Amino acid sequence: MNLSTKQYAQALYELTKDKPEKEVSVVVRKFVKNLKRNGLLNKVEDIVKKFTEVFNEENNIIEAKVVASRKLDDKALDNIERFLLKRYGAEKIEMKTKVDENLKGGIKIVVGEEVIDNSVSGRLQKLKQAMG
Repeated sequence: MNLSTKQYAQALYELTKDKPEKEVSVVVRKFVKNLKRNGLLNKVEDIVKKFTEVFNEENNIIEAKVVASRKLDDKALDNIERFLLKRYGAEKIEMKTKVDENLKGGIKIVVGEEVIDNSVSGRLQKLKQAMG
């Protein structure tokens, strides 16, 4: 039976959920040995990626990438975090920030497939589309 990477990730999550760190290490070693035995080590990277998605979903965590034209101060980051917690009903945010000087002001936030573009260029693009 061929399992998808998501099914492997879900299985690993179920095997490690609520276990102490010592036990998690043992479970992961056995899991990897099983993958090796079945010739599936080439899927490890994809399984880890899917595992992160499953873990975050199960624990109500969202990952957000915040791109700004300049380094954001702590107050701005706190405001963004509160906004995202409320918008997505999440309990925790894993936020990565990046400075992109080509952005020309404002910020862009990427959560999953959604892009919240509040950059100057993004707003100009929306205005251009609205005009026709």
